[in-house]
Amino acid sequence: MKKILILINFFAVIIFLSCTSDPVGSDNPKDSGKILLKIDKQNAPESVVFVKAYLTRENHQPVTGTLNLQSDSTADILLDNIDAGEWHLKVDAEDDSGLVLYTGETGVQIFAGFTSQVYLTLSPTGSGTGSIYINVTWGVPTYLSWVDYHNNPLISLTGSYYDNMAIAQPVVLFDGGIYKMWYHGLGRIGNDPWKGHVLYCESIDGINWTKYPNPVIYPGGYNSWDSKAVSPGAVIKENGIYKMYYCGYSNEYNNWHVGYATSSDGINWEKYPQPIITGTYGWEHQLIPSSIIKLNDQYYLYYTGRNFPNDRIGLAVSQDGINFTKYSGNPVLINDQSWELSGVGDGTIQNDNGILKMYYMNSLETSFGIATSTNGINWTKSNLNPFFTPLSTHNNWAGNHVSYPSVVKVNNELRIYYCGDGPSTYEHRIGMMRQLGN
Repeated sequence: MKKILILINFFAVIIFLSCTSDPVGSDNPKDSGKILLKIDKQNAPESVVFVKAYLTRENHQPVTGTLNLQSDSTADILLDNIDAGEWHLKVDAEDDSGLVLYTGETGVQIFAGFTSQVYLTLSPTGSGTGSIYINVTWGVPTYLSWVDYHNNPLISLTGSYYDNMAIAQPVVLFDGGIYKMWYHGLGRIGNDPWKGHVLYCESIDGINWTKYPNPVIYPGGYNSWDSKAVSPGAVIKENGIYKMYYCGYSNEYNNWHVGYATSSDGINWEKYPQPIITGTYGWEHQLIPSSIIKLNDQYYLYYTGRNFPNDRIGLAVSQDGINFTKYSGNPVLINDQSWELSGVGDGTIQNDNGILKMYYMNSLETSFGIATSTNGINWTKSNLNPFFTPLSTHNNWAGNHVSYPSVVKVNNELRIYYCGDGPSTYEHRIGMMRQLGN
């Protein structure tokens, strides 16, 4: 029988809680940082007894910690009195004789007054005798491990009067061997009032993009319901026809509604004359569609109900994709984890062999989380949320905010395109992350 060696991934959640930049060993607890290494003890391989963490940094004393999975009552390693700055983290998993069976290392950044997460993978060392022929996920599921693209951002403002203020809300499809992105452009001419448009670009590899020179959807005319701004929310292609569900409004302070448009090429769109779902009051004061899927021969349209900052995610269902009924049990996702702050929004859905995965953001655009469902109505959040924060972005390019995740799967690679802005500029740009291991 042919044997296949399958790599075991060990994932550890590192939470940084730091206050200032005093050296390790500071006598003042207010001037020190902490690192908490959390391990899934229950699912650990039986051969692993000790987990040891080593923090090193030039001109600093090393900091170490050890966890005995068999005797310790907790599954945490706490390292405290850590100076803010860049450290090197190495984690070893050993058997009862001290032989290192799994190891992994990475650079970690501790920021004063900030909390973040890092997912570390430990790989087999090949030490000892014999082989391991098992397939497990130890700790964080692999879909929570993401790597930000090293040349982010991919798309920036052009300075035209269609996007000289901001860009946001990417919606990406992979169609006919081409990545197609619709996104929101905010701009103005001189001192005229600003307007919001739907912009478009294409790419062969999803990295190098060619922009279409003009908006593909404009705001409506004077006194129309979407005369101030339009922005893409969800796009689906059926029988050669693109269908877009977009956000539109005539006044940014009043109700926002969901519009509908169709196109044969993704560039030339015909708008339905009236909104198909309307904003009302309370948490549904302003509606922003974010994702649409077909489930049980019905259209499931997910939208953010915005009454800032108290955002919620709602669901509307339709037989024909035009006439929608809001789900009576709305909202289907609310803020009930501390990192979500006062709201959740912009849920984008991926169907993974019958398991629906929703990627969403918190109300202040500082973190992404994930929830799963089998019916599109009842959602279970990961207890390891958030899986991506501004500190996860490469070279801190979006160190202030991350927002509007748009998930797309091509072959075996999962990507999320998202909007971000960084400390060096408050200009919103669009970047991409890839799933680790794909």
